[in-house]
Amino acid sequence: MASIMPYDMLAWEKLFWFLKFLIPKLKVADPDADAIDKLLDSVDLSSYGLQRVKLNHTISLTEGETELEPQNPNPRGAHGGDTERDPLDDIIRTFNERWFQGWSATPEEQKVKFVNIAESIRKHPDFESKYQNNPDPHNRELAFEKMLKEIMLQRRKDELELYKLFAGDSAFKASWTQSMQRVVENQV
Repeated sequence: MASIMPYDMLAWEKLFWFLKFLIPKLKVADPDADAIDKLLDSVDLSSYGLQRVKLNHTISLTEGETELEPQNPNPRGAHGGDTERDPLDDIIRTFNERWFQGWSATPEEQKVKFVNIAESIRKHPDFESKYQNNPDPHNRELAFEKMLKEIMLQRRKDELELYKLFAGDSAFKASWTQSMQRVVENQV
């Protein structure tokens, strides 16, 4: 209301405060209230309730051991198969498929580089105090980004192609940071 009403209308302000306390005290007669009461009185609500048919009825069970079969012995959906998958492999695979299609390194070399950077983050002097034991999620994010940036600067000579992507492409940097956080959190 403040955006459509001017502020300097003293009479409207007085009227507002007067009506604010007056309206709850007003009694409004509803002409349809009697009709609703008559309708409720005409319906016997107890006829719609539950009925007790058997009082003091007991359920008898067999005394021997029994085994109950599942309703569906072949569950489908989110249940995994017999193969166990390493979450680190999934993170690296999806990241590499998106960003490193033309990278000359083999998947094993990519995994080693990825894991080495994650290890460097975990060994960073500020990791425990500013990231792992920090309850504030915003400060955790900022601390993680700062640690990752420092480590990437240290490794820029060894991983020049990776550093160019990290420094030049904001989408790559965001994806790399998220993937690295997932790896670090899964292995902590």
